[in-house]
Amino acid sequence: MICAAMSMSAATTFDFSDSVDPQTADGFTVTLAKGGGQTAPAATTNYQTQEPEIRLYLGNTITVSGTTEMTSIQMVFAKTSASKGDYTDLSASVGTLVSGGTSTGTTDLKVDSWTGNATEVVFTLIAPGKQRQIKQLVINGDSVDIINPEEQPLPTEDDLDWGYEYFEPETVNVPDTQIFHKEYAFIDGNILVHCDSGSIVKASDTEDAYFGVMEHQKITFTATQYIKGIAINGNVRKNFSASSDRGFISYLTDEDMEMAGDPVLVVRDINALSVTITCDKNLSCYGVSVYFEENPEPLDNEEIVRDTITLNYDTASVVLDPDESEVGKYVYSLYIWDQTNEDIYLTLDINTPEENKFVGAYSIENGNMTTYSFFQYGEEYEDYSYATEGEMTISKAEGIYTITGFITCENYKTYNFSFSGLIEGGLDEDEQGLSNANANAKAVKIIRDGQLVIIRGGKKYSVLGSSL
Repeated sequence: MICAAMSMSAATTFDFSDSVDPQTADGFTVTLAKGGGQTAPAATTNYQTQEPEIRLYLGNTITVSGTTEMTSIQMVFAKTSASKGDYTDLSASVGTLVSGGTSTGTTDLKVDSWTGNATEVVFTLIAPGKQRQIKQLVINGDSVDIINPEEQPLPTEDDLDWGYEYFEPETVNVPDTQIFHKEYAFIDGNILVHCDSGSIVKASDTEDAYFGVMEHQKITFTATQYIKGIAINGNVRKNFSASSDRGFISYLTDEDMEMAGDPVLVVRDINALSVTITCDKNLSCYGVSVYFEENPEPLDNEEIVRDTITLNYDTASVVLDPDESEVGKYVYSLYIWDQTNEDIYLTLDINTPEENKFVGAYSIENGNMTTYSFFQYGEEYEDYSYATEGEMTISKAEGIYTITGFITCENYKTYNFSFSGLIEGGLDEDEQGLSNANANAKAVKIIRDGQLVIIRGGKKYSVLGSSL
């Protein structure tokens, strides 16, 4: 981006993009010529951005002349996209020329400034460099300020519209820009796309436009409403594999050839505001469909492989939900976790016929364990996955509880769990009422009717902290 802060009544600006022909305005003329060089100035295409650029070579001249006197000339340059096109120095036939420095890349813009009193100035590209790209020339204007693309902050989730109403599905298209092998981020359809390292490539005669992820890198999709699933229309390298931090991921892959598909990759049951995909090989996205109400269709011949994870916990506590409980049906949230990482735990939502008596067999199929049970896998409140199947047995001997069982969650993972010890908040079976041992326990989370509720000290709060 070139921001010219200039006197609009006096300044004359020339832009250079796709032509080396002389330009005339306000009585001034700018002429690009071969000069003493071997190659004449050329209109070419930037290899990286696929945008036109005006390339000047060693010995070429820039002649600026006018019918009135010039007192200042500012020229915006950049390194050319040619791999061997080292940035050359510049000289002026009269007046004083101050270099803006050496450009290190096509987006690293530099401003050379000339001052003096003349009706004609000839600028010449001189040794030891070879080339440079001219972008703009300003006569008799105030200073030209450069904002290089690298200095512009990438968009974040704070730039999303939190009142946006999504389509079902919402489509993320390829932005009209070019970026190669670097971090990027953009927003389309109120979806923030952030890639640790990849490329955005415009369409050409030989390929479609795409945004891509390099091997061993991550791409994250973030919305202002919980995402159910995504489907990527794209292309993957041979022997492609990927993982997702949420939901169940599937993709096309082949040991010997690249694969393309619409979709080529699907993630279902995300149930969060964002999802991050880590790619072992390159992934190119021609477009992405983001679903909020229903899952996208699975890939053809998709095989669901359920990972089984064994969890041995050392701490347990139980919390009664008084609003949901009644005589003959007491609703508890049973938490079990390892004290070395309290952000990862199981919540088992159970119903008991008698208050504070937990010994027995539970299952989702029988209804005394509910699908409000979940696995919490991170510190964020949205980092959980509901149970779809589950069984558990609680026994007690000499005051010590033993809990064993499993839950299978929407993230297509099965968690086998075990615990042996005291349960905070639980009393011996011959005692009545609940202990207040959980009053000083850490805040815990329950889910009711799809809403997250925090219980702390026996009181309920919303995730925003307001009392319920």
